Amino acid sequence: MQRYLAAARRHRALIVAILAIVWLAGGLAAATEYRTTFESTASIWVLRASPELAQSSADDPSVTLLQTAASQQVDLISQLLQTDSFVSDVAGRAGLVVPVGADESAYLDSLRKRFHVKALGTNLLSLSYAARDPESGPKLVNAALAVRGERTAAARVASTTALVTLYQKDYELAQTEAQSAQRNLQAFDEGHPAPMSDVDQHSEAQLRLLLDLAQARLSDLRGRLDRAALAPALIDVSGMEFQVVDPPRRPSAPSGGTRSALTIAAIALVAGAALAALLVLLSAHVPRVPVAVAQRERSARAIDGAEALQSRPA
Repeated sequence: MQRYLAAARRHRALIVAILAIVWLAGGLAAATEYRTTFESTASIWVLRASPELAQSSADDPSVTLLQTAASQQVDLISQLLQTDSFVSDVAGRAGLVVPVGADESAYLDSLRKRFHVKALGTNLLSLSYAARDPESGPKLVNAALAVRGERTAAARVASTTALVTLYQKDYELAQTEAQSAQRNLQAFDEGHPAPMSDVDQHSEAQLRLLLDLAQARLSDLRGRLDRAALAPALIDVSGMEFQVVDPPRRPSAPSGGTRSALTIAAIALVAGAALAALLVLLSAHVPRVPVAVAQRERSARAIDGAEALQSRPA
């Protein structure tokens, strides 16, 4: 321990200079990060969990994981933010362009890292953006919500179109079956005038039952077609499925940079202390190497001198 204390005293001026430079630079960087970060946040209320966004267990795909409405939307927005096309659409909607000469992928990554999505409860989530100026945050949050709405609506339309197409085919088949049952009943009535026998009445009742069943199925499919086409539109019109209860606002003071500023300051403190410790460690051990070499050389010369004296004739 005395060796390290002595090394620290010998190089105290250099250690103080290293700590001052590293800690001052880290403090300035942390202060700059805090002063130039303006976070804008939107709070969103989600009414219900969407069955289209249900997740399956990785161990057993047949088992559906329980997810809240907010966590589903958090996963959806987080996954959209991982795609360059979504972030590019958001930047374009907010009026941002890639700087001349800059790498587009790196530029989109810089935008992506400043988005934060988290669930605040079962039905509440937040979407925030930490910008370098007060104006960009609300623009990018609103743009992200708008692009998310457009993509969700497009996916819903595609899903609804596929479902309506399936129901339409079933409806056409049921319509054909109903028409066939109607023709069979009419043909039977024309070929069997009243009064009918008990056997003919039983046959007519069976044909009429088949016609009633075909018409009931036709009516049910017609109702499914209407519900499949109208349900998404009604949810969009009501605005209850995904409702922005607190829109993003222009921050009046720096916010959202506290954590990153503390991280920068902590890294600077650790880096300065590590450099000072390394200097002390090296200075405590490295100078001893030349001393040991000099001692070995003196020992070798003494041995050589003694041997020379012994070999000298008496």
